[in-house]
Amino acid sequence: MATIGAPLLQVKESSPRGPLERREERLAWLMLLPVILALLALGVYPVLSTLWFSFQQGGSFGLGTTSAGLANYLRLLHDEQFWSALRFSLLYSLVTVCGQMLCGTALALFANRRFRGRWLARAAILFPWAIPTATNSVIWAYMFNDQYGLINSLLEHLGLLNPAHPIVWLGSAQLATLLIYVLAIWKANSLVALLVLAGLQGIPEEVYEAARVDGASRWQILWRVTLPLLRPVLLVTLILRTIESLQAFDLISAFTNGGPGNATQNLGLYIYLQIQQFGDFGYGSTIAVVLTAITLLFIVLYMRTLLRTSTR
Repeated sequence: MATIGAPLLQVKESSPRGPLERREERLAWLMLLPVILALLALGVYPVLSTLWFSFQQGGSFGLGTTSAGLANYLRLLHDEQFWSALRFSLLYSLVTVCGQMLCGTALALFANRRFRGRWLARAAILFPWAIPTATNSVIWAYMFNDQYGLINSLLEHLGLLNPAHPIVWLGSAQLATLLIYVLAIWKANSLVALLVLAGLQGIPEEVYEAARVDGASRWQILWRVTLPLLRPVLLVTLILRTIESLQAFDLISAFTNGGPGNATQNLGLYIYLQIQQFGDFGYGSTIAVVLTAITLLFIVLYMRTLLRTSTR
């Protein structure tokens, strides 16, 4: 039977498609056409336009530009404000992503345990993520205002602060940077917790029971069972959080707007400054291209790690 079925299968696969199949294929492409056009308009065109503007200079808001060659890229090498924004962007991404991954994973492990009121704890965990980012930043800016902020008022009522010498939270580069880190971690660890919790729900209970039968402690189960099984979820979450952190804009813009001075200005804010305030599409696009290249570099590194671990 096997020797007879194989040639028949080959003949069927090599037979030409009928008119009905060709009509169905044309209909499928026709239905996909709006999506393809939308992707080209919203994805491919902006990328090509940004790349083209990075080789232009002069003009105003993209009008009247002339060819600049590599002048904009050479300008980056001597732009201290660009290097300052780049350093802050990389440090911001490193600190906040690590904090979000650690706190989010811990919250997910806590929410995955069985206890009364677990649904309420899970809802509370998602609360920071449910609030819009700009709203979060404005609320925190009011809380840490040195004149009428909630934090200084609480410290004054507790006798820990002299009203004549309030703490200027957002007037210090170190304090403002620290608060941005805390705000970003508090805001996004909810999303990390949600993704990791979904991964935890997919681990069969039999795996834990087998580990307990073998005499594994809770700590050993965490490090040798739970985390290895969560590795794909953690790496995907790490990619998503890294991309968002490198492209952060609204959180920093609404909280400190890059201040004091340029202490908390990242590449996203610097691009906005060049394009929207100075109208320099050429230089702003150049910075955007560099930021995209850095983001793609991180994605490639993470994907190589993900593929390497999945083949083990």
